Amino acid sequence: TFATLANEWQTSVLPMYKHSTQMHRRFMLKKHLLPRFGDKAVSEITRQEIQVYVAHLTQEGYAPKSIDHIHDVLSAVLRTAVKWGHLQDNPARGVDLPKLRTVRPKWALTREQAAALLEALPPLSRAMAGLAILSGLRRGELFALRWQDIDQEARVLTVREAVYDTRFDTPKTEAGLRQIPLSEAALGFIRAWKQRAGRTEPDALVFSTRTGKVISPNNVLRREIFRACEALGLPRATWLTSVSA
Repeated sequence: TFATLANEWQTSVLPMYKHSTQMHRRFMLKKHLLPRFGDKAVSEITRQEIQVYVAHLTQEGYAPKSIDHIHDVLSAVLRTAVKWGHLQDNPARGVDLPKLRTVRPKWALTREQAAALLEALPPLSRAMAGLAILSGLRRGELFALRWQDIDQEARVLTVREAVYDTRFDTPKTEAGLRQIPLSEAALGFIRAWKQRAGRTEPDALVFSTRTGKVISPNNVLRREIFRACEALGLPRATWLTSVSA
């Protein structure tokens, strides 16, 4: 059955992926694919049946990107069935998917908006948001940053790790391992926070809880960033990564 194959795939293949990808794919299997295909024999899953399922998801109002992700996980499991000799062909290949489109428009702070937001934030969030805006760090990279990754004399920040769901790993791609030059403004945020930080030993996290553990990005967003945005009449950005010229 598809459920048996999916369980074997989760045990043997999924651990090869990064933790964040594992979590995402396990969720897709549990919520969408196992309820639909779990009891069905793998050999009986046809391309037509998968096309009907895609049409069903579309009619239910799922975004094209979400449907693409669900289909991608289904295809990965069935692709493994081909490799393991259970199928001659992957029926998920060749299925028509809805055209991908941008649901949320991309948005960047102006200089004035960025300055107003940073001024409204408490010290920890100000340092995090300021560094994010001026460096373009992803959230997982920002929260995995350690003091030894920042060379103030050379004015450079080295990205070595990313954290997701409290688990540390290398960045999402090989290109994610990189050095980022720091402006005087970025260094200013770092210096100001270092004077307040409780732990500043080289391997300590730059941004952490009082006990030195990883901060939850969502907590920071909900409790401080979003509140400040609302008070200033700014849109709720998913995260602050850039400032328009």
